[in-house]
Amino acid sequence: MVAEGSDKMAKISRIEPKIPALKKRQKVAAYARVSMETDRLAHSLSAQVSYYNDLIQANPEWEFAGVYADFGISGTGTAKREEFNRLIADCEAGKINIVLTKSISRFARNTVDLLSTVRHLKEIGVEVRFEKENIHSFSGDGELMLSILASFAQEESRSISENSKWGIRKRFQSGEIGAANKHILGYRYDEGLKQYVIIPEEAETVRWIFDMYLEGRSLREIAKALNRAGLTTVKGCEFAEGSLNVMIRNEIYAGDIRRQKCFMEDPITKNKVKNRGQLPQYYMEGCHEAILDRRTWAKVLAEIERRAASVNPTYPFTGKIKCGICGRPYTRRSSIVRGREYVSWFCRAKKEKWITCRAHNYSERQLQEICAGLMGTDGFDEGAFEESVKGMTALPDGSLEMRFYGGEIKVWEMPPEPAKPKAPDKPVRKRPAHLFDGKIFCGVCGRRFGRAVSDTLDGGHLYWYCRAKSSHGVTCDSVNYADAEIKDIFCKVMGQEAFSEDFFRETMERMTVQKTGSIDFHLKDGTVRTYETLKLRGNRHEATSTDEFEGKIRCASCGNAYHRYTCYGKYVYWRCSGKSRVRTECRGQDFVDSNIRKVSAYMMGMEEFDGKEFERQIKEIVALEDGSLEYHFREGRVQTWQRM
Repeated sequence: MVAEGSDKMAKISRIEPKIPALKKRQKVAAYARVSMETDRLAHSLSAQVSYYNDLIQANPEWEFAGVYADFGISGTGTAKREEFNRLIADCEAGKINIVLTKSISRFARNTVDLLSTVRHLKEIGVEVRFEKENIHSFSGDGELMLSILASFAQEESRSISENSKWGIRKRFQSGEIGAANKHILGYRYDEGLKQYVIIPEEAETVRWIFDMYLEGRSLREIAKALNRAGLTTVKGCEFAEGSLNVMIRNEIYAGDIRRQKCFMEDPITKNKVKNRGQLPQYYMEGCHEAILDRRTWAKVLAEIERRAASVNPTYPFTGKIKCGICGRPYTRRSSIVRGREYVSWFCRAKKEKWITCRAHNYSERQLQEICAGLMGTDGFDEGAFEESVKGMTALPDGSLEMRFYGGEIKVWEMPPEPAKPKAPDKPVRKRPAHLFDGKIFCGVCGRRFGRAVSDTLDGGHLYWYCRAKSSHGVTCDSVNYADAEIKDIFCKVMGQEAFSEDFFRETMERMTVQKTGSIDFHLKDGTVRTYETLKLRGNRHEATSTDEFEGKIRCASCGNAYHRYTCYGKYVYWRCSGKSRVRTECRGQDFVDSNIRKVSAYMMGMEEFDGKEFERQIKEIVALEDGSLEYHFREGRVQTWQRM
């Protein structure tokens, strides 16, 4: 301490660090991409990966964090670029500090995606370096240069797209067939022959479909017949009315091909639209062997026109009313309300997906009265309307603008809506008590079961569920039980012929539903009786595929073996092979692979399915017509799992 008034200064000495601070190594990763799957580009991608491997590992200040590479994927979007998305996820997890990439076009060809991704990485402390352009996202002018050069990359993508389209259309003009879809029902595309070849088994199904259509059956009836026969689409799914509607119009079954039915509106957004005359189409006749002869195909086209004419008749207002919000025409809809026909007109946009339109609807009677008033006639005159009215526009406020052929315009004003009277408060009805209230408990979480009514076509049925399932943020892996199921099980356990409420009250203390679906009945005398079962949860399937089931499952209905098939490219089902034959009667049910695994584990007394243990214990599984499974063990015993 220095005394007050003293001229002496305090002495300050600097202490140098004994150990120099070590610079922390940066975790560096690289991203590479090629947009087409060719041998030349595959070699290019391999060269990029090798280059970045050597570059990163040769720098002593860098720590190698991996090379992420997408092969055969366009850079105009990010949704399908798995490696790119994994790179971003690892950056967010703190595994990467610096990302190296060859150029802006390799990282992204969409300006919005590029800038938003780089800004996001910059916010979390990750730098992106573009080698070709020599741009670092952490530099002062990095974002400005990125914006300019990314726009060039996006326009380059558009230019490449236009060049590709030009080449494709030239091939169409020269008669090259190609294959937009290499596998459709009845055909496979042969790469060697460069044309479609018939698959005889599927061709039989195709001919059956067209025969039913020419017999006058609706598409819905045809779909039901195909599904009842156990037939599936090329993707392993059931037939639907929409897919059949496309199929009967496909000229490929007559041996012809029409190209450019659809086209990509924008190479950046990838928005594909139907070609309604915006671009030329190319029709190629006799390109491959036909499944349908020319006479049959002509009958099909005539039948399509006949049905369209009967379904879409022309009415006085058809093509006359246009929406003032979206510009689409109004269309007619007829419905039966309380036994009387009600006809209305509404904007066609309301029928289209992904489009919303708030235009007003009008009843046909209302339109007739409005037109009569604007035309000055006592009633609606269809002939006078056709001759004098050029068109009508439904304005956003609900008013109607009528345009006459002479150039005159008249407007009908939408009257204001009257105020709705306030509805009287409804008395609160208390739900009557139920015999099982407070009696059923969950063996998984301990909560009580509640009751609800399911919505079904027959009016619904009462079922019981764990209350934890209705709690916010709480999940419970318990099963639900129908009220009637619990009563039937109680009768089986207690040896009763019919359910008696009085007997239940006298004997039952509570019931506990276990995770497997087994129920423990706790009686008032202190004893516990258990109903052992495995109850599967509806619609809770897992994407599993079990090789051990191949050749092990036999159908009790027709004796054929079960084979697996995949639906939606994800879920594996097991189906009797007898169903794949046209008009073969088989009442065997389908089974989800994950459900058979659960049942098999339960029958073997295991928590989880084990393939080796399954092979050791199970000789055969017989699929019964009611959906139950009969397990034949190698030791000779037979045990049945009853579907509930």
